[in-house]
Amino acid sequence: MKQEHKLILELLESYLEKNPSQKFGQALFNLNINEFQKTTDPRNPNYNIRDIHGDNDLAIIERIKNRLDLIESQKND
Repeated sequence: MKQEHKLILELLESYLEKNPSQKFGQALFNLNINEFQKTTDPRNPNYNIRDIHGDNDLAIIERIKNRLDLIESQKND
């Protein structure tokens, strides 16, 4: 297992420890690991899951950290 994989799993584990009522799939979306496809027309939302096959591990780690920062900042408001 690569170090990046371990970090992703540690971040996910920590999140789930703090949010035990969430389902695993919810955590994947809440941490931006999985995402819906982007849409250019807000009147026509796209609810298809975006293929993250091409995303490198560092990009996923960055998305997770950004989401965790956002969650923390919202708690402090």
